Amino acid sequence: MPHAHASERKKKIIRPARQKNRLLARCEHGLLRGVVFFFQTLPFPLAFRLGETIGRLLYWLDRPHRRVGLTNLALAFPDKKPAERTRILRDSWLNLGRLMAEFCHLHTLTPDTIAERVCFADRDQWHGLVEKYRHTGALILTGHFGNWELLAHAHACYGFPVHIIHRRLRNPFVDDLIVAQRRLSGNAVIRKTTAGMEVFRAIRNKGVVVAAVDQNASGRMGVFVPFFGHQASTSTGLAGLALATNVPVIPAFLVREQGSWRHRVVILPPVEPVRTGDQAADLEATTAKFTAVFQRVVEQYPDHWLWIHKRWKRRPPGEASLYS
Repeated sequence: MPHAHASERKKKIIRPARQKNRLLARCEHGLLRGVVFFFQTLPFPLAFRLGETIGRLLYWLDRPHRRVGLTNLALAFPDKKPAERTRILRDSWLNLGRLMAEFCHLHTLTPDTIAERVCFADRDQWHGLVEKYRHTGALILTGHFGNWELLAHAHACYGFPVHIIHRRLRNPFVDDLIVAQRRLSGNAVIRKTTAGMEVFRAIRNKGVVVAAVDQNASGRMGVFVPFFGHQASTSTGLAGLALATNVPVIPAFLVREQGSWRHRVVILPPVEPVRTGDQAADLEATTAKFTAVFQRVVEQYPDHWLWIHKRWKRRPPGEASLYS
């Protein structure tokens, strides 16, 4: 009998916790939908300026993420003065605020209006790549840089929808909202948990697959490669796809023009994977090569990157955490 009472007490404790988690998820989803709806009711210029204001406020109010950002910047740019690193982080928060407003107004950007916001640094180069790889498919190397959501949306509006590898969010309701927005212009979303087969299917159909290379990787999919002089756990996913499919890997990024809502797509030369015949070594070397490309872009536009992400969270065996 005492065991039965303990079991009952345990059930009573667990059940409300589950309900609370689901309730919190619904509340977060409702709040996000409310924010999106509010921004959509505003004229875009006003929404953009409000997004900037929210970005400024979050910089000052979100002390934990500000601390992470300053730690990352000290790791990446030890030679820069603290005031310069602070300015980069503040401008990075401004970019996030602008991104939020632009995300809410993605539905207004169509093939007829996209040129008002997004152009190509070299349109002839883009057309040349499209023609060259139309019959092979391609992999796009990118990251959480500039307005990464608009980059994929614009590509579809210009007539070439992409497949986006998507890591499922913890809140399933918010995840569904983000996925719906990403599909708005005709892009496809590939869940990371089932990415393997879906990516190969997309490549067989001559599709373009977009993958980010700038996030901390946990578990067996990550290898440690240099990023700003420090070992960073990085997913080998894109390297594995490049080695297995033999399709070109094209770095592409969206650069904001002087803090405005105008952007230009910057495309870099294709990056060749490393092939020595040693699979493990090739995966690591290719991942390091892709990461080095991304680092050079961040060095050029440091305020465009998501510095509040714990990029160096996972450490090599025996190394202490970099985030207190």
